[in-house]
Amino acid sequence: MLRALAISLALALPTAGAASAYFEPDYTPKPIADLLDFDARYDAAIPTPESVLGYQSGEIIFTPEMHAAYINAVAAASDRVSVETIGRSHFGRPILRVTITSPANQSRLDEIRQTQLSLSEPGAATPADQPVVVQFTHGVHGSESSGYDSAPLILYHLAAAQGAEIETLLDQTVIHQIVMINPDGANRFAQWTNMHHANVPVADPQHREHYYEWPWGRTNHYWFDINRQWLPVTQPEARALVTATQDWRPNVAADLHEMGENSTFFISPGPREGLHPLLSQSGFELNLELNETLNSQLDAEGAVYVSEELFDDFYLGYGSSYPGLIGSVPYLFEQSSVRGIVQETEFGVQRYDDKIAQQARTAIALIRSAHDNRTELQDHMRAFFDETRQMANSDSVRGYVFGSSDRGRLADFLDVLATHRIEVRALTQAFSHDGQEFRPGEAFLVPLRQDQYRTVRALFETRVIEDKVEFYDVSGWTQPLAYDLDYAELRGREFRSQLAGEVVTAYDMAETAPDTSALGYVMEWDSYYAPRALYRLLDAGVRARMIPDETSVQTSRGEQEIGRGAVMIELRRQPVSGEDIHALLSRAAREDGVKVHAITSASTSRGSDLGGFALSNVERPEVLLVTGRGISTGDAGEVWHLLDHDMRMPVSMIDQSELGGSDLSRYTHIILPNGRFNRLPDDFSAELGRWVRNGGTLIATGNASRWAIDQELTSATLAELETPEADAAPAPRYEDIAAWDAEMRISGAIFDTRIDTSHPLAFGLSDANLPSHRSSDLAFAVGDNPLALPVRYAPEDPILSGYASEELRRALADQGAMHAERRGSGSVILFADDPYYRAYYRGTARLLMNAIFFGNDFRNAYRRTDG
Repeated sequence: MLRALAISLALALPTAGAASAYFEPDYTPKPIADLLDFDARYDAAIPTPESVLGYQSGEIIFTPEMHAAYINAVAAASDRVSVETIGRSHFGRPILRVTITSPANQSRLDEIRQTQLSLSEPGAATPADQPVVVQFTHGVHGSESSGYDSAPLILYHLAAAQGAEIETLLDQTVIHQIVMINPDGANRFAQWTNMHHANVPVADPQHREHYYEWPWGRTNHYWFDINRQWLPVTQPEARALVTATQDWRPNVAADLHEMGENSTFFISPGPREGLHPLLSQSGFELNLELNETLNSQLDAEGAVYVSEELFDDFYLGYGSSYPGLIGSVPYLFEQSSVRGIVQETEFGVQRYDDKIAQQARTAIALIRSAHDNRTELQDHMRAFFDETRQMANSDSVRGYVFGSSDRGRLADFLDVLATHRIEVRALTQAFSHDGQEFRPGEAFLVPLRQDQYRTVRALFETRVIEDKVEFYDVSGWTQPLAYDLDYAELRGREFRSQLAGEVVTAYDMAETAPDTSALGYVMEWDSYYAPRALYRLLDAGVRARMIPDETSVQTSRGEQEIGRGAVMIELRRQPVSGEDIHALLSRAAREDGVKVHAITSASTSRGSDLGGFALSNVERPEVLLVTGRGISTGDAGEVWHLLDHDMRMPVSMIDQSELGGSDLSRYTHIILPNGRFNRLPDDFSAELGRWVRNGGTLIATGNASRWAIDQELTSATLAELETPEADAAPAPRYEDIAAWDAEMRISGAIFDTRIDTSHPLAFGLSDANLPSHRSSDLAFAVGDNPLALPVRYAPEDPILSGYASEELRRALADQGAMHAERRGSGSVILFADDPYYRAYYRGTARLLMNAIFFGNDFRNAYRRTDG
């Protein structure tokens, strides 16, 4: 049965029972009791991983299916263990929450959970029998396998250990293991490592086992880093994780990771100066107090470790920061990795079984520490929400209002807020604020005086940072800006109670289906999901034309004002029946939130007639996304996610090293994501240039734009981002190198841009201000073609949120964020940065979709010269 399981999991490995022959004598996997190394008796009725899976812990990398098999076996054998599915990955793999506590507590879990949540209420008291709640998240990064292969060891110890000590601990503690939160990435890594497993383990760090293939295993199915997703929750794994955490509000929430093979063991907290102001200082101190038990555990093992360095907790979308917004003490473990079974390091040959065992022992020490500090943790939870109420009451901002005419973006944003359990109210009456109009049905209110005050602030506030500091991750992430929503802070009497209507937990983005027309239809282009609707039409064979100007159209419901980029679908000259076209457009209104109008005349009172010469045909795009070694997995994955997941468009992907024999003529668009292009065939740039001149649209982002410029595929030039002159200030001291580096680069901030809304690449965007992500070191200079920069950084100080030095802000002002030009019959469109960063920059994502559908619908304009 065990061999059958192993075969079903596609692990072509030798028989585990022959361990002594299978491994060299210096790597015989250790028995589980030796790995745990505790003075404990274990119940023989509780199965070990080897007895269920056929392999000892540390012998191979366990796949997600193997983890699930072991969890279910233990749950069936132990009344201390229960398991539930809390979500599924993109690929459909289950994400499990394993709950370990005493049998008595298992019978009253919902009561314990409700009591835990009640600690946020004013004057709450903690019952004497309320357990402390500890949560472990395993496998956020699929390539950091000791973070998830430690889970069976932890589970076995808690389920099987005997004696008064463990019974007392479980009677007063509820432990949740989320196993695993990124099963798709973990599966990629496990399969790669296991398929290279050998009779004699190879420690050579250059060995193929340790140098696995693009797109690696760190990320999820669409190559997103789940440890950056706690705030934006654009991925199903992150939504499951945040929902599970909000369901229980654990007192301690730990995230298990790995770092470089020559590192030691990092334990939270990060550097004190890197703690975000919304996080609790008392939580930081409690973290240090809890560490005393962990430090003692590692000291006793003779292991060196580190805290309060490098891994700052400024970005609030980490597992080591977000739980701190809801009263937990967040924990980050970073274990040194072997990326396989054994590997040579600066400290000798390191073993995988030792790594997972140390993760498990340290996690169990954290459980013991949480138990020993149960009262302090519960007091902290209550005090945290008291402090939160005080912060909310003293905040000059009373709430936020946000809105948009784009029902798609609104629906998605409200789903984010619901995932975070944020109270949202319908707007009851229209009002204006600083020139912005907010109307009922298209705008909503978020009061700040609520339990989730800190989370609301984390999502909505802008925070421009002036100090020259380095950030481990981004410094600015304001979500309504990234979604390109109209939004405003409401202070004092601006937030009137009569504006707040009923609580809103979801938003239906469906528009009214169009009437039937005998002439045709006009589909507006201001919905985020309009490209999805348009591709569905084109894929069905419907012929469509783009209207490049603002028009007043005669429809079955009267004259309608239509924005630029609307799509005209006539009925007469179509290979598709009028009934089928109406059904497709009704689906677009229902599923994509697109406004569709049944037209009654081709004549318009303003703008192009619907049979006018300015209208252009829209062709079905055939997109090639270049991938492979050298390409940023995150940037490539975001494009793939946007087109495949959001817009339901097929995307061909070819590794850059394999492009030499590819037939480019079948593609209308080629996208080069940020990365290095040193693996392309020698003559590829020349072939690419010919492809563009023959009508192709080349789209490049980040350093791919630099490559396109270097290969003379475009006339674009990079702006000179001036840095401080050497003689303008005293030479820096070496100890100031961090501040010097911070002055030279942007780790991730939000910049304001000005867009030309009349340009086809900006169609569908309602105003000239567009927030954009900024982390690259390039921008585009003004050249001979004055219309080549349809998007520029704001002419004054362009920063909206986050950190960038004053020097860089001045240098970027009025420089190009996007360059677009025609080359022959085709186009080259360059982005300075990632337009769909982490899948929440919904405004700039529109620029990329316009480049795909309208990429050849503009022309160049050059300055006249004398003579």
